[in-house]
Amino acid sequence: MKLDFPSGRRGSLVITVTILRAARKGMLKTHLISSVSLSCEQFNRYLGFLKAKGFVEGYGRLYKTTEKGLELISEFESSPLTRSVLTT
Repeated sequence: MKLDFPSGRRGSLVITVTILRAARKGMLKTHLISSVSLSCEQFNRYLGFLKAKGFVEGYGRLYKTTEKGLELISEFESSPLTRSVLTT
């Protein structure tokens, strides 16, 4: 599921969910940064938040979405607001 916004800018929740989706099966930090199209500084801010909240776990250089993170993805994707954006 890809969300396109008229301004071309993504909100924090969309970026958060994009990171969580990318890290579902585990991914190296450099690959995550590239896959979500953020600067290293921006990515590190999001990663710090996601780790602190228990949405992502780090295993050396590998990061993986936790069960809690998978639940957030599911909630986001099943949200009526998300569905309305996708169908318009």
